[in-house]
Amino acid sequence: MESMTGFGSFHGDNGVAWTWTLRSVNGKGLEIRCRFPQGYEEMEPAVRDCLRAFFARGSVSATLELADGATGQTPKINQAFLEELCRLAENVHARHPSLRPAGIDGLLNVRGVADVGTQDDPARRDELTRLFLTSLEQAAESLKNARLTEGAKIALCLKEQVDRIERLVFEAKALESVQPQKIRQKLLENLALIRGDADLPEDRFMQEVTACMMRADVREELDRLAAHVRTARELFTETGAIGKKLDFLCQEFNREANTLCSKSADIDLTRVGMALKTAIDQLREQTQNIE
Repeated sequence: MESMTGFGSFHGDNGVAWTWTLRSVNGKGLEIRCRFPQGYEEMEPAVRDCLRAFFARGSVSATLELADGATGQTPKINQAFLEELCRLAENVHARHPSLRPAGIDGLLNVRGVADVGTQDDPARRDELTRLFLTSLEQAAESLKNARLTEGAKIALCLKEQVDRIERLVFEAKALESVQPQKIRQKLLENLALIRGDADLPEDRFMQEVTACMMRADVREELDRLAAHVRTARELFTETGAIGKKLDFLCQEFNREANTLCSKSADIDLTRVGMALKTAIDQLREQTQNIE
């Protein structure tokens, strides 16, 4: 079982030092975000393909950082444009002495003055790109291991919640046997309030009891809850992405628990039904973290 949250990284150096940083959080599907140094954006399709091979769900961000001075890029200055800007700045300052004169840092920040160009060494650039992509697999392995470690912890919580649901289902089955007596007693009380001391034919009374019992029969809901417990345990043994399957199963758990509570004619059975709903909500909350 694998979590959707985790962190992974890889540091490499081959004349150029670089770092891959991978972070993953919950997501409905697989969403990949990439950040690269300027000039390496063409790596994005290969990076996405690599990460898709490792992960099925989660919002994954991949960042490639190069060490200062090792970007494989050199600044280029538009000398003519810079000189023209200096001349204009001097003219403006001469007419408006109160204004602070333009500094070199401000002039270099003007769009079009400084440009970052790549080094004209395609062989070296291709070599670095291959190294970056190869090391990305190691960073992805690091993230994968982190997600698996977190998933193992979540799996323990999920199994505890399923065990708790099973205990509550057993408890509800024991209480289900008193439903007919509870229904009969409640019906007698209601009829006494409506008709006073008037006698009700036994066959008519039994018809009403039978109808109420059919509407309040919770055996089917309890059987389905027990079946869902078995299904959950089977899912825990599967490999691969099971988060969506578990989420759907939690919806089925919740549906049966709601019906159980609505049919209950016994306060103790209702209490168990409410405890079931709480346990199912906690199960579903943890399920949201699973791939």
